[in-house]
Amino acid sequence: MRALFCLSLVVLAGATGSAAEKGGKIEASALKKWVIVVAPDAIPSEKFAAEEFQGLVKQCTGLDLAISNTPANKRAILIGLGAQGKTKAITADSIAKLGDEGLSIAVERNVIRIAGGQPRGTLYGVYEFFERYFGVRFLTYDHTHIPPDAAQRTIPLESYSYTPPLSFRYSYYTENREHHEFATRLRVNTVSTEEKLGGVTPQNLINHSLFRWVTVEKYGKTHPEYFALVDGERKLDVRGGGPEVCVTNPEVVDIVTEGVLKDLDANPKLRNISVSQNDNDQYCHCPACEAINQREGTPMGSHLAFVNAVAERVEKKYPDVKIGTLAYWYTRKAPKTIVPRKNMQIQLCSIECCTLHPVNDPNCVKNREFYQDMMAWKAVCNDIWIWNYNTNFAIYDLPFPNLRVIAPNVRCFVENNAHGIFMQANAGGNAGEMSDLRNYVMSRCLWDPKSDGAALVKEFCGLHYGKAAEPILDYLTMLHDNAEAKGVHPGCFPKPQEVGLTPEIAVKSLKYFKRAVEQADDDLVRKRVEKASICAYNAAVMMAPGTWKYENGYCRLTVPDELKGMSTRYVELCRTYKMSAVSEGGDSGPYLEEVAQREAGYPAECLENDVWRLVILPERNAKLVSMFYKPAKKELLVAMTHGDILRGTHKELIMKGAKKGTSPKFEVIKRAPFTLQAALENGMKLERIIALTSDGAIKFRSRLTNGAADPAVYQFKAHPEFDPGSISDKSEVVSAYVKSGGVWTIVNKNWKLDTGPGLALLKDGKDSAFAFYSHEAHFGVQVSYQPKQIDRPYLSWWPEWPQMNLEVISLAKELKTGESLGLEYQFRYLADAPK
Repeated sequence: MRALFCLSLVVLAGATGSAAEKGGKIEASALKKWVIVVAPDAIPSEKFAAEEFQGLVKQCTGLDLAISNTPANKRAILIGLGAQGKTKAITADSIAKLGDEGLSIAVERNVIRIAGGQPRGTLYGVYEFFERYFGVRFLTYDHTHIPPDAAQRTIPLESYSYTPPLSFRYSYYTENREHHEFATRLRVNTVSTEEKLGGVTPQNLINHSLFRWVTVEKYGKTHPEYFALVDGERKLDVRGGGPEVCVTNPEVVDIVTEGVLKDLDANPKLRNISVSQNDNDQYCHCPACEAINQREGTPMGSHLAFVNAVAERVEKKYPDVKIGTLAYWYTRKAPKTIVPRKNMQIQLCSIECCTLHPVNDPNCVKNREFYQDMMAWKAVCNDIWIWNYNTNFAIYDLPFPNLRVIAPNVRCFVENNAHGIFMQANAGGNAGEMSDLRNYVMSRCLWDPKSDGAALVKEFCGLHYGKAAEPILDYLTMLHDNAEAKGVHPGCFPKPQEVGLTPEIAVKSLKYFKRAVEQADDDLVRKRVEKASICAYNAAVMMAPGTWKYENGYCRLTVPDELKGMSTRYVELCRTYKMSAVSEGGDSGPYLEEVAQREAGYPAECLENDVWRLVILPERNAKLVSMFYKPAKKELLVAMTHGDILRGTHKELIMKGAKKGTSPKFEVIKRAPFTLQAALENGMKLERIIALTSDGAIKFRSRLTNGAADPAVYQFKAHPEFDPGSISDKSEVVSAYVKSGGVWTIVNKNWKLDTGPGLALLKDGKDSAFAFYSHEAHFGVQVSYQPKQIDRPYLSWWPEWPQMNLEVISLAKELKTGESLGLEYQFRYLADAPK
């Protein structure tokens, strides 16, 4: 076990600025007759800095110091440049060199001087003073640690200054967004709009923006040529902010430039503005765009040429404003010859990276290419920004072993020209996985990239959890060691197995937190530990070493005695500590209701013949949770083999015509043929017929009907999550086939999730069938369909899960009242590979 997070006494000083010892010291108790001085014309944040000093010194020493506007030169704490008087210790010239947020502290025998750049530097200087000399730590919004011996501390006579290397620092947690004073104490400079807190940095987050100026509503009908040409058409119905634009169209350059200038006219204090792609990969393939992209070796070629054109025009009116654009997804790779103008910023996004290993780890296959791209951008741009991903966006409160890479990643970014970092994390609720700890570590590293990440983890746990810290640190060490030993490379949407979770690890995690609760110092600490334990409970809920059993019309979970009641306890903790989101865009309410249901079990139906045994949950979108092939005694779904029966199923999903995530509640209306029906609030009606044929197939016949008064576009899909029987990512071990021209061809060579070199062949697979076969487990499944009914077959392969989705997507069709959209398909077990 690596002892990286073991408990030991950790004393961290302030930021790693420059300090000059003068010799001598001031006893904290000697401040009794001192006064805090702030200039009468000080800005709001400097006046608040004086109030913060007054409050913190009282918490540390019990002393009540007065605040005065009268100049003083002895026994005084001088706050802000205007209070310094004539001195060489802190001058207007020295402060000007510190920028907006730099700070300077000078401790003399009878005077303490704290000043900094405006508007935030002086306030930050006060916080730095108490962290550095009194050991104060701002841990959470409701927990500021004051050392028991704070009143006995001594303050050395010295000069100290620090300028943060990052002008944009955003630890993306709800706690910061809801508690601005706390965010300011952590020096997060992106949320606190109040003047007394110094406001926010004038640097904006570089983000998706083209949808703001080139809209389908305004130009779709009259100028479709403004939008990206994809697969031979100007697609207007595109998710992720709308369609991308044609970046070589000169009129689009005009429109975007005009929009940018209007925004800057309305917000003249801005130092940067985004001109960046929308959030989808449907970029333009017209001849003009494609010619540049082919020459430059990346779609960023045409995009960067476009942004450069906008930046050149904007510079004429706003020469000091930077134009920022994302290097994200298909634009991450730098072009061969086109370089960003000097008035541009590049925001490099790490969404494809492994979150377990540092981004500059040469042994991590997922990070190597990103690091190479970063080096390429560093060579042509001295103003790089980073969008880094630091949570599991699919399951916010699942254990996520990336604490070891936060500090080295921030250091790496700063060493390679990064001037701003957005650490995107769980901003959907206060109870995400170890959110209090993570926010502290991220914020401290952003303020001082030279911080020791492991020491910060130990410090926070020791101060926040007291005697309970040891088992929590042991848990964190175990979690990270386990993931590293398993050789996983999780992204930022990982499934439990991708972070190394197994039933055994889940149970072990829960035991650490149960021990921590037992060792808590008092009721307050116990509550902190309970909040932190939510991730372990969710791991147990999702990965519990139990099985589901169908009996007497119900599916019920059987778990070891030590895990009984875990679902109920998990729900209680989530509700107590206000976990409002379970994933990015996912409300926790429905999810917690589902988890609570597990204790009681689910109403179920069993459908079987001599070949198949199916178990269906009608009230849960009629999901098939068991698809058991009797001749081979083979289960094709994993749903009933672990704690979460709703994962690893076969279901149908509505893609258009209903709210995202809609889960219809079906009723069985006929048993021969087996027929289920459901009705939604918007008038949509669903019917699903399942038949077991005499020749060994499972046939599905589904129909969606518009029961509303108005016409609407509808689309749905069959979504089977088959267990391929292997975690291999080799296509020669687990092969996916498509039937084209009567010939079966393997399509998943070099496949990544849902794309690869065989994608075009898969999309054109109109011969009515595709399949997978596990050469390791010696079985497979063929999915057949009606070519005229479908938009396309779709393959999603998760080797780490393991999961093979052979999806059939219906046509997208506008339906008038009473009209229907149908989808027919069937599954057939394969004992041999398709030939």
